[in-house]
Amino acid sequence: MLSPKIQRDITECFAKEVLGHVMKEIGNGVFSLLVDECRDVSDKEQMAVVLRYLDKCGLVQEKFVGVVHVEETTASYLKSCIDLLFSQLGLNLEQVRGQGYDGASNMSGEFNGLQAKIMNENKSAYYVYCFAHKLNLVVVAIAKKIFEVGDFFDMVSVLLNVVGASCKRKDQLREHHQEEVRKAIGCGEIAMGTGLNQELSLQRPDVESTKRELEKLKTNEGWDSLMKKVCCFCEKHDIPVLDMEDAYVNPKKPRQKTGISNEHYYRVDCFFAVLDLLGEEFNDRFNEVNFELLLCMSALSPSDLFCHFDKEKLLKLAKFYPDDFNHKDMVTLEHELGLYIDNILHDTRFSSLDRISDLAKLMVDTRKNLSYPLVYRLLKLALTLPVATATVERCFSAMKIVKNALCNKIGDDYLSHSLICFVEKELLDTITNEVIVDRFHKMKDRRGRNET
Repeated sequence: MLSPKIQRDITECFAKEVLGHVMKEIGNGVFSLLVDECRDVSDKEQMAVVLRYLDKCGLVQEKFVGVVHVEETTASYLKSCIDLLFSQLGLNLEQVRGQGYDGASNMSGEFNGLQAKIMNENKSAYYVYCFAHKLNLVVVAIAKKIFEVGDFFDMVSVLLNVVGASCKRKDQLREHHQEEVRKAIGCGEIAMGTGLNQELSLQRPDVESTKRELEKLKTNEGWDSLMKKVCCFCEKHDIPVLDMEDAYVNPKKPRQKTGISNEHYYRVDCFFAVLDLLGEEFNDRFNEVNFELLLCMSALSPSDLFCHFDKEKLLKLAKFYPDDFNHKDMVTLEHELGLYIDNILHDTRFSSLDRISDLAKLMVDTRKNLSYPLVYRLLKLALTLPVATATVERCFSAMKIVKNALCNKIGDDYLSHSLICFVEKELLDTITNEVIVDRFHKMKDRRGRNET
């Protein structure tokens, strides 16, 4: 055990057992590919790969399957590295039903990006730009175009620096925050709950509802509601409230008359301007062809007693996946959808569901996935499509722990095996020592075996 070579071999045994469990869960099923790149402490470009799929219990899983050292970051080279990794894992590119990357041109390029090269081989491997990155870009764009918004975030940044520079201020803020949380829970302002992370459930259709909510804010009711919240906040914290009828004074040019009231400035020049830009940015960044696919998926939502159910949308969704639904399946699916919704609406166990991820699990628990296999296939495809690349980012955080400044000579294979064991702790705990000893013994001729 003191030999570095033996330690690496044992780590490899554990990693391969973990990967074997993941590959067994996926089998011949479909999955999505999540990829991102990061430079490690020794300035090597590493590509982390995560697979997203639905397990036999109907639960969404995102499993880390390794990091690959990439000497180039071109789309062609990344594609070749993924092909090599898939061949080692026994996976096929035809099983991919979704791709989740950031917005870098080598990843998201429409013609020569990684997503385009994979879609050239598999038309059902739809690319979904990480929604977290998209929303962040929306905020950045607005902050650049509207001075007041950019100034606000600058002030927040300064405030964070002031508080963060003092341990005493941090402790005071932490104590105050805990007290505020206790009060909020006590009066019902905060409700505690459990469930899957947002990135593990279907949230894409909320983009359209968010647009509708932004439009509602432009009405008089939206402005009045905002003003009430602002006034309540100011009264609670003893902050003077501006008289909206008074003339607006530009703080940078206090002697110059603006000719507008406070209400006009804050409502038209700030509030409405931000809402208009938000609408434009949402339309620009969420208007790709794949958005139609995401809208069709919203018809699977079980919220409000399946009020969003739409047979035509679901049939249209199935047409996006010709490899999973042939002509015969489409005819059967149309009939199956009618039986499915009638049965579900009369089953009280499905009456309180909110998320599509809960629906998939309950269908497995009640064995309705066997009664309506094509509907469940649609659910699997919907849940397999990636939302964000948060899991990949967490893998990079783990890499900073495994490969740090004091341990920066670690080899690429050893790094990947160590990370698999570190990230997938739950699977690692299920592996017995006997299994590892047996695999270790079979890896190659050992000295003990030769002596016997």
